[in-house]
Amino acid sequence: MKKIIWIDVGTHFAQEHSSIFGSSFSFYLFVFKRFISGGLLKRGRFVSYSELMKIFKARAKIRKRKERFFSIFVEANKEIVQKKKFYPKADLLFNIALTEDDSRPAVITKLYFGKGNIFGEGSSLFENKYESIDQDYMTTLGISSETFFQELGEFLDSRFGDYDVLLRLNCEGVEDNVIYSAHKYFTNKLKLICGSLKDVEELKGLDAADRLNLYLKDNQLPFVSFSSGIYSCHIGHTTISYLLERDIKFMPSNI
Repeated sequence: MKKIIWIDVGTHFAQEHSSIFGSSFSFYLFVFKRFISGGLLKRGRFVSYSELMKIFKARAKIRKRKERFFSIFVEANKEIVQKKKFYPKADLLFNIALTEDDSRPAVITKLYFGKGNIFGEGSSLFENKYESIDQDYMTTLGISSETFFQELGEFLDSRFGDYDVLLRLNCEGVEDNVIYSAHKYFTNKLKLICGSLKDVEELKGLDAADRLNLYLKDNQLPFVSFSSGIYSCHIGHTTISYLLERDIKFMPSNI
């Protein structure tokens, strides 16, 4: 049985992974609340009944083949990692930040979080993400993306031999470097990239975002948005179910 390696960079509370492999009751309750707020209260992107059924069908298909997945979580915030209830589904857990400086394989770096919210989703290695110059931050271990994927890839090669890689990421500005490094090692094993890439443009500018978009297109690397929103779950769950069937078609990036 060929494994699918789910590498989750910027895991936070593992919302996306848990939307598939977590409590079904919690997920159905979440979907019901979002369906009501979108349909009746006109809040957020409305999901139709047929789209809702597709979410349930895709989720059920993936859960039935849970044994095919090997999950690796990468989260820089030690306070979140210490809340162990969010990480029971991880096969491997790394409390590190992935950095861009390949000349420094390991470094002690600052992880900034805005508005004093140590558990917020927006923690970043980029100080300029937040307007205030008096930033709250914690120190964390940074490992260069290239070093991390080289070492991880060698481990996965020795353990599984042949496998496919699903890269889910939302790492507040270093997504482009993570993708370049992951693809450099895994090459055609990297079958799907999902998550959010918007911080690349917001923190590095349009040129960096265009460069990443072109790279995805030239290398035929499928990217789909996958966050904790209900419509995003529809896209993410459906595409991952296609991965199980080995039937992912190339889709242009939607940075």
